[in-house]
Amino acid sequence: MGDLTVVVTEPIHPAGIGLLEENGVKVISLSPGSDGETLAKVMGEADAFITRGSIKITREVMASSPRLKAVGVHGIGCDHVDLEAAKELGKVVLNTPKALTETVAEMTLALMLSLTRRVVSADKAVRSGEWSRKYSDLKGTEVMGKTVGIVGLGKIGAAVARRLRGFEVKILYYSRTRKSELEAEIGVEWAELGDLLARSEIVSLHIPYSPETFHFISGREISLMKDGALIVNTARGRIIDQEALVEALRSGKVAGAALDVFEVEPLDPGDPLTEMDNVILAPHLAASSHEAMWRMATQVADGVLKVLRGEVPDHPVVI
Repeated sequence: MGDLTVVVTEPIHPAGIGLLEENGVKVISLSPGSDGETLAKVMGEADAFITRGSIKITREVMASSPRLKAVGVHGIGCDHVDLEAAKELGKVVLNTPKALTETVAEMTLALMLSLTRRVVSADKAVRSGEWSRKYSDLKGTEVMGKTVGIVGLGKIGAAVARRLRGFEVKILYYSRTRKSELEAEIGVEWAELGDLLARSEIVSLHIPYSPETFHFISGREISLMKDGALIVNTARGRIIDQEALVEALRSGKVAGAALDVFEVEPLDPGDPLTEMDNVILAPHLAASSHEAMWRMATQVADGVLKVLRGEVPDHPVVI
């Protein structure tokens, strides 16, 4: 493909690197923990970036990369890329929305079940010799028979709903648009957000982050929830007002939360959430299975190669 270079800002599966190199592309892989200053040293060489989100791809970065044609997002969320600037500057942005649906859905169920059955606390109890807690605070609750509210019925939300059917739950969903076909296929019921929050014992969040969804779940929305409800978030941290959530967890309004994402990442080890026994924390891990990492790496590499050939990628975000 000629003298082309792709800068990979965070580690990806070797299969993605291999696909680029097999097509004659030079790959510059930044080391783990690199930042914008590290990127600045090599961005002048880049015909494309592949990014996972730790380094922001700003207007300045794109404008300072004269050869840049494409920004490939390894995953779905593009909130670390200035999409408006990309459009104005003529840079193609693409992502991999089909690569991680099943993996994130499985992680959502894993967190939901771990939360309802107090799995993490039970593990800690056994390790610290507190076996007798099985008779007291380690008693869990069943998912079966509950009402689960899914906020956002996109690919991942729908995959979660399909998996929940086996638990004989009532599934409500909120989405800006009704999904009549999915309602018929999965057996889910559309509800206004306030109604969904008031009726659900478990609320699972699956909406993307945008300025419109910042603090989509704030103190007001939490006040509408059932007392003792549970929250699972594998979407984006900034869609929840984390301070309001902490307050609700302390008061018992929210009985527990399983969080894979946070307003500021990485989560500060001194954050109040880390001291709460009714919270499960994970380091933005929902998409990190071996299978999904392979799919994301190869799909983002394929998308970047298409752009560099002058073709349209399969999943353009800005074009």
